[in-house]
Amino acid sequence: MRNPTLVTFALRQEGYPFVRNLKRRTVSNGLVLGLVGNRETAVCWLGIGVENADSFARFIAELQPRLVINSGFAGGVRSLLEPGDFLLATNYSSQEIVEKLRTSNLFSARGKFVSVKRIANPETKAQLRQDSKVLALDMESERMTAICRDLSVPYLTARMVSDRRDESVPKLFIDHKIRGPSDIGHAIHFAGRMLVLRERLAARLKTLIEEVNR
Repeated sequence: MRNPTLVTFALRQEGYPFVRNLKRRTVSNGLVLGLVGNRETAVCWLGIGVENADSFARFIAELQPRLVINSGFAGGVRSLLEPGDFLLATNYSSQEIVEKLRTSNLFSARGKFVSVKRIANPETKAQLRQDSKVLALDMESERMTAICRDLSVPYLTARMVSDRRDESVPKLFIDHKIRGPSDIGHAIHFAGRMLVLRERLAARLKTLIEEVNR
């Protein structure tokens, strides 16, 4: 496969429904290959904070993708953002792609993302909110952007909100430690939400690939 759309996720769990829905799906050297409609598509996993940077750069060199779509989930920073909102990160996307999608109604909002080194709590989100242009945060987009720029490949960051500005990702998901009954309840509620949002993300990505390849 040459010149596919390459879709990235930090973790396999984030992209499972999207991968499951690929037609003619095959696995080769750490990549999942298949079709979205009639569009050749490849999927790889960056790891948290782009732990798999060398593999990602190698995949780009081998595939020469027409576009890299950096996807998955992000933490909401603005007050009006809700879980399930689909966002376009304008500062972590090639400007020609942003312009091409200018009239698309696929996104709930467009704006600036911030990449952080660790999962953010509401206090960190409040600090970021002092910059009125910041929509959301994640842990991969900045480094992904740097790699794509170095390799001269077009890129787009489109992510779905997983947690509101006043929410934290459950502690059980971060360090796998249970500190009390409330941690269990929070984790169960969040896991149920994510099962629904993963399917919604897969559907949005399918539409995005169709739109951007027209």
